Amino acid sequence: MLLADNRKGPKVEFQVRYQGGRKQFDLLEGKDPERHARAFAEEQRKGPKGWAQIEEVTTRIIEKRR
Repeated sequence: MLLADNRKGPKVEFQVRYQGGRKQFDLLEGKDPERHARAFAEEQRKGPKGWAQIEEVTTRIIEKRR
């Protein structure tokens, strides 16, 4: 059950996992964080051992902390 005062909905972030770790892309990256995540992943895939995985992480608050 969602809280009645939670009108914003779930928070969606994009994370890119790559050989150097993990980088998070959210709305601070501009109006389209998915585009920035895809560009970063493409850059990380270049090279002989380069790889990247894009993850969409959705956070939904079920019950606020008290």
